[in-house]
Amino acid sequence: MVDYNAARQVIERLRVNVPSSIIESERMLQERDRILEAAEAEAARMVEQAKRHVQEILSSDALVAAARQEAERIIMDSQRAAQQRRDEADRYAARVLEELAEKLGVISKQVDNGLELLRQNLDLGGETPKSERRT
Repeated sequence: MVDYNAARQVIERLRVNVPSSIIESERMLQERDRILEAAEAEAARMVEQAKRHVQEILSSDALVAAARQEAERIIMDSQRAAQQRRDEADRYAARVLEELAEKLGVISKQVDNGLELLRQNLDLGGETPKSERRT
């Protein structure tokens, strides 16, 4: 048979120890929950930080790509503008040279006319020009 006093002592120890074990278990569960919450919060913060970092990198890459496109556009515009200025300069030079050729033609014609007139005067007068005379 079971000793009543021994059973009572076991029950009494269980009554005293079980609530403290339950309290300790509850405290451990609360601590575990707190640690899990802190870990989840830290993980969420790290994920958010990683997302921001990725966005910064993507944004930076996008800025670099946009800057490259803008640089290429500026280069193309500059090349077009330079070619246009070269063409304008060539047209101007051609026009000036044509005008000069025309003026030189007029001057050449005047020189030819002057020489012809001098020759006619020399033929009529029978004299040689000073440059042809010998002293």
